[in-house]
Amino acid sequence: MNRGNRQGIALAPPLESAEDLEYYLLRQRSPALSALSFPPEMVLPNYELSIANLPATLAAILGAQLPGAEPPLPAALWADLAEGVQRVVWVLFDAVGWFALRNLLAQEGEMGLAGLAHRGRLMPITSVYPTTTTSALTTLWTGYAPARHGLVGHMMYLREYGLIADMLMLSPSGAAQRDELPARGLDLQTFLPVPGLAEAVAPQGVVTCSLINVDLARTGFSRLCFRGVAETVRFVAIGDLCVLLRQALRAHKHERQLLVAYLAEPDSVGHLQGAETDAWAANMRALDCALQREFLDALTPEERRGTLVVMTADHGQLPGKGSPVILSGHRELWDDILLPATGSLRAAYLYARQGRLEAAERYLHERLAEQFFTVRSIDALRAGLLGPGEPARETPYRLGDLVVTARDNYLLDYRQRTHLPQGLHAGLEAVETLVPFLVARLD
Repeated sequence: MNRGNRQGIALAPPLESAEDLEYYLLRQRSPALSALSFPPEMVLPNYELSIANLPATLAAILGAQLPGAEPPLPAALWADLAEGVQRVVWVLFDAVGWFALRNLLAQEGEMGLAGLAHRGRLMPITSVYPTTTTSALTTLWTGYAPARHGLVGHMMYLREYGLIADMLMLSPSGAAQRDELPARGLDLQTFLPVPGLAEAVAPQGVVTCSLINVDLARTGFSRLCFRGVAETVRFVAIGDLCVLLRQALRAHKHERQLLVAYLAEPDSVGHLQGAETDAWAANMRALDCALQREFLDALTPEERRGTLVVMTADHGQLPGKGSPVILSGHRELWDDILLPATGSLRAAYLYARQGRLEAAERYLHERLAEQFFTVRSIDALRAGLLGPGEPARETPYRLGDLVVTARDNYLLDYRQRTHLPQGLHAGLEAVETLVPFLVARLD
């Protein structure tokens, strides 16, 4: 009996075509999660076919293992392309959802990504809950779902510090400077209770190199993710990234190698200009053109031999501007909670005052049910919404009492904002949850 059966997930999802797999993922739901009665339009993570399964997949392709992590993706998705692979180039897009990429490639079949998909395989998988960068990138850099690595949202109450922290900034909420928490004693090597991907595969002879924008490379969050990486290479723009990728391939041509390039631009453009807008599509075309001309077309036959390209994303984005619901505008609910909402604007965690949990829950069900779906945090955790297995010690404390997931384009906020994001994520709309998994040989 495999782990999928433990959660009640179908043992044999259709893997013959992307269309069949998409249909399955849009409708699959474990019995435990079904018992929580999530709305049918919400697409829940499948921790057999998710980004949590990618690290073990990449390790397996390179002849390594990730004991204790989530298992590899089903072999039917990748095994026939893995024979003799010595190098994996993993391009990780931030906020490029399955539907957005599928539609773009259908319209522009001459793109390099379309060519890779034609030569290899392009399928949908799911993100994790919440579908936000801090939780999803940590999963991608460890192979553990959020319940187990404990980084369960953008904003988290850290009881050990007695504050709400911005986990991308690694500073108290509202702080102007990054990385105040490491300066206060947060140990980047031990904060996560699980090993990093690079840490796990290094003793097995796999060299990991990360390529990341110069503005992000030395942040505390990046260092948290990059534990065990042999080399971190900083780039300025897509052009020099492509050159640096070629150089990294040459530098380690006689070793088993995992090259990971992280591209944050799609998320930034989506938030500022709008997801799936002309500006977003133009940015994707520019990235595609550079990757094709300056990296793929420039490789020698020797560099192509035994090299596999994998492309995916941490989450998707919901197009359009958010519609905020301000907590302080609902005085009864506001008086029932202890703290501003943590988590994310579309996947919020509420801490109830002593004796007021039922009142807060009742208000959300009776007055805000059209905007949000609410479950008790302990029930969501036990049902596997944040992943299977024993949760990290701190995870329950970071989820509060209630998990509040946004419907449509709603946001749950504690204050009025001058500028609202144009592209939304963290929730469970299909465009947020489904992401692409593209794999292709270069030889």
